[in-house]
Amino acid sequence: MKKIVCILLSLVLILLGGCTEKEKKPTESTPSSDVVSEMVDQPGAEIEEVEVSASLSAQSTTILDVKSTEAFNQLSEEKTPSNAIFYLDDELFVVSDDGLYVPFDAAISMCADSVIPVLYVRTEKAAKALSTRLKSGDVTDCIVMSDKPELVNSVREAAPTISGAIDARENLLDMDITYLVPIRNEANKNKAKIILFGAHATNEQIVYLQKRLMTIWVEAADSSVEAHCNAFTSGANGIVSTSSKSIFDAIDIFEKDTLFREVFVVGHRGQPATNVDNSLSGARAAIDSGADMVECDVYMSADKEFVVLHNNDISYYTGGIGLVEELRTEQIQFFILKGTKDEHIPKLQEFFDSFRNDDIMHSIEIKTSDPDAVYWLRDLIAASGVSHQVNIISFNLTQLKLAREVIPEISCGYLGTVDGIYSDIVPYLNKYNLSYHPTNSKMSPGNAYELNNRGISVNTWTYSKEETLINDLINGYSSLTTDGALWASDIVAKIVAADQMKVKLGEEFKFSATAITKKAEKEIECEPIVIDGDIKFKKSENGYTASKKGDATIILKYADTLKSGKVVYHYSRSVKVTVE
Repeated sequence: MKKIVCILLSLVLILLGGCTEKEKKPTESTPSSDVVSEMVDQPGAEIEEVEVSASLSAQSTTILDVKSTEAFNQLSEEKTPSNAIFYLDDELFVVSDDGLYVPFDAAISMCADSVIPVLYVRTEKAAKALSTRLKSGDVTDCIVMSDKPELVNSVREAAPTISGAIDARENLLDMDITYLVPIRNEANKNKAKIILFGAHATNEQIVYLQKRLMTIWVEAADSSVEAHCNAFTSGANGIVSTSSKSIFDAIDIFEKDTLFREVFVVGHRGQPATNVDNSLSGARAAIDSGADMVECDVYMSADKEFVVLHNNDISYYTGGIGLVEELRTEQIQFFILKGTKDEHIPKLQEFFDSFRNDDIMHSIEIKTSDPDAVYWLRDLIAASGVSHQVNIISFNLTQLKLAREVIPEISCGYLGTVDGIYSDIVPYLNKYNLSYHPTNSKMSPGNAYELNNRGISVNTWTYSKEETLINDLINGYSSLTTDGALWASDIVAKIVAADQMKVKLGEEFKFSATAITKKAEKEIECEPIVIDGDIKFKKSENGYTASKKGDATIILKYADTLKSGKVVYHYSRSVKVTVE
């Protein structure tokens, strides 16, 4: 009887909730597989824009965790999060511990065209049922999630154009940050780009995986505003909560141009603004400037060595003549790089050896079309012990597909441009579990936001001007590839404050924190924002004065004026303040 009543109620929900998935989805076009030639800094190029549906510059995905009937009913409210997690039983009913029992179609209908369903499967039977349903093709814009990675993989095999997510909330994580590498490996091997952690995940752990092209969601510790503020300021790509109200109450606290997560800087072939590109000295210059990653182009020589240069013809870099793939390494390295006194075209092995002890990622662009190169690259990475430092990118989709099969644990990204908006881009990349690396002239904040909501990081290139680089900091892109990593040295990645502070009533107090920039640290003064308590802090000539004795919870707000004159905001995690 209970099932019959729930089905009848759900049919009403379908009628009231709007159109079905088939009705709301636009006609899908087949994206072009053509790649584009390299372009730089073309802000005037035409972009298919998508309206930004969040109030913040570097938007975070907001995910409603439907663990109760109350949470499910929040999907009918005027303001809804970008995503919703639905827990499916073996018959594909959406269920919860408090008796929620909603048919699949009714739940999808509640999402309408504004909420992305995250379909959580716990059993093999549920995964098979979901696979069968998704094969019908009437639900295409969704994410499959499970705490069992093999179930995500099985559904993604059946529906390769949807996104995948691993629930790792029960993983307490290890203080040794390299413990995160197996988590990346497991997610990539099972066709998932999203990893969900509990509230205990640290910023360092989140950033470590984001640099490896993973999308990280974190769960708010509880329904309090403080817990949600801490989740937003953790640096994650998305925030999971059982309360939409708490999500939006927290969002309202922050300024519009807030940078919640660190934007990574990629040295384009090192640092061509000061050094010969693709040289060891250029890579070192980018690292010393604070770059998070160094991009290098690789070809394979006739004797199966990877050499780092942009063009197959060595005359592009040296006074020599000949094609890399027809020359032995000793012949390639005989000539001195133009613009240097004694540097030769480096081997990739030299990059690995030189920067083994640096906190740096190698963003390896496969230039060669030789399929053997992927197998040789796999062996070189393994022999060098640098799997944890490598991402692979290419314009060549065939090479990327092979890399996903041969080195499935390493993250890969597509450099070509997919025609259309996010709804065209997502299925194209998800087939091969790729991140997106388009030219900056072919990306917009709106499309980046929608891609991020589906677990696909956006990594734009190439910034040959400092102004363009700084302007794109607030667009929600995961990384910016630039000729001048030194231009970004002073960019603030995050601010860190003490967990507790004591203030004396009647005395002026300066709220300070440490700003971590790409290259260094600096002490900064901040504004206290009270998120819990009835104490007020009034700005005075030499700091702030408290209105009364007692305790309060605050977050610190830092207004950072960029070189462009644009002001962006950073916030600390919550701080306990005692006024004595």
